[in-house]
Amino acid sequence: MHPSIFLEFLTPDEITGVDKSDPTWLEFGDRRYLMAIRRDIRTGCYFRDRRTKRCAVYEHRPILCRLYPLKLHESRSGEFRAFSVHGNGVGCPRHRDGTMECAPVYALWLEDCLHQEDYDTLVAVFNRKRYADKRPEDFIGMFVQEAPCPSSATEA
Repeated sequence: MHPSIFLEFLTPDEITGVDKSDPTWLEFGDRRYLMAIRRDIRTGCYFRDRRTKRCAVYEHRPILCRLYPLKLHESRSGEFRAFSVHGNGVGCPRHRDGTMECAPVYALWLEDCLHQEDYDTLVAVFNRKRYADKRPEDFIGMFVQEAPCPSSATEA
């Protein structure tokens, strides 16, 4: 599935809790966007199966989803401090007893840090590009390689 189907780009008015200095903002002159998994007000995440109410890509879900419903707390210098549960009344369907092993969650966070550095680099490169009609969707082209045409199609 092409990422443009399940990704969306949110403006600062559509998202809260992300600092204006966060390096993941995609910039277009005076406009800014964050890339996120597409959501629907009624059904939630794009990958939530409407019939079963479960994640349709559970075994392949992003690290951010694997960390949910935990929120990371870092020091001012970016060092790990602790995890807590996001918001009030957030129930995790996987851990209904309220307990969770910390070591695997911390390992996921460390893995996410590595990916985040790569992502921040992609955003910085994209933000430096200047051309007419630049769109948020153009960012997807930086990390999606289109499948080449079969050789028989190019020979026709």
